[in-house]
Amino acid sequence: MKMLHYAISVCSIMGIVSCQSGKKLASTNNFPAFYKEGHRGSRGLMPENTIPAMKKGVDLGANVVEVDVYLTKDEKVLVAHDPYVNVNHSLFEDGRSIPSNEATNYVWHQMNYSDIRKFDVGSKPYSAFPQQDKIKVSMPLLAELIDSVEHYTTSKGLPGVIYNIELKTSKRYDSLGYNATPATLVDAVIEVVKNTSIGNRFYIQSFDVRPLQEVKKKFPGVRIGFLTDADQAFETNLQVLGFQPDIYSPSFRLVTPTLIKQCHDRKMKIIPWTVNDQEKIKQLIGWGVDGIITDFPNYL
Repeated sequence: MKMLHYAISVCSIMGIVSCQSGKKLASTNNFPAFYKEGHRGSRGLMPENTIPAMKKGVDLGANVVEVDVYLTKDEKVLVAHDPYVNVNHSLFEDGRSIPSNEATNYVWHQMNYSDIRKFDVGSKPYSAFPQQDKIKVSMPLLAELIDSVEHYTTSKGLPGVIYNIELKTSKRYDSLGYNATPATLVDAVIEVVKNTSIGNRFYIQSFDVRPLQEVKKKFPGVRIGFLTDADQAFETNLQVLGFQPDIYSPSFRLVTPTLIKQCHDRKMKIIPWTVNDQEKIKQLIGWGVDGIITDFPNYL
C-alpha cells in the first residue's frame, strides 16, 4: 500500500507522465477557463523575458506567463527570445552600446551562462515599447525564473500561474548553430520543470513541429500548443504537426469565427498571439477565443 501511495504521489508532483500509462494527465484543474497570457511576462511595460516582467504580469492579473527558451553552451535553459544579443534593448555590462554588426558574435547557444548574464537587457530605452520601466537586469535561467515567480505568488497569497514555455528551434537555426537539437532542448526543459514545484502548471509551445513531436512521444502528459503564422489551411497545419495539439495558437490576424469553431469542434483551445489593440482583444473575446497572448496584461 505504501508503494502504491508513493507512486501516485510521484506522478502527481511531476505532472509530466502518467505512471508510464502513455495517457494524458486526467487532472486539468490547474488550467484556467480563460488564458490571460503575459507575453514575455509583460513586454509592453517591463524588459521582456525577465523576472521583473513576470512579476509585473502577475500583478496585472495574468494567469499565464509566456517565456522563450534556448540552451546555452553549458547546457543551461536560458530565457531569451532571440538567438543572439538583441542590440535594440541590450547593453554591455559596463553600459556601452553593442554595435549592430557585432550582434551575432554573441550567440547564446555558443556561450556559457556566466558570460550571458553579464548583459544588461533592461536599461536601454526600447523605442518599440516606450512604456517599459527601465531597470538594469540580466537574462535569467528558466529554473531561476520559475522559482522566483513561485516565491512571489506565494508571498502575495496569489494562485500559482501557468508557464507557457516556447521552445526556440528551427531548421534554419540548426544550420547556423543557433540552437540545440529539438530532442535535447525538450529533455532539458522537462528536467528543469520536473525539479520545480509547479507540477503540471505549464505547457510547451513552438512554431517548429519537431520539438512538439518529441514532447508528444516522450512526455504524453504534457500539454502542447502549436504556434502558427502561416496563412494555410487549418487541416494542413494539423497534418504537418501529425497530431491534435491541446492548444492552437495562431497570429491574431488569422483568427476568424470559422477558425474558432474548427478548433472547438475538435475540443482544442484557441489562443491567439500577440494582441496589443484593446478593441481587437474585445472582438476576439466576443468571438469566443479561449485566451489572449498580449504584451499588456493590463488590457485583459
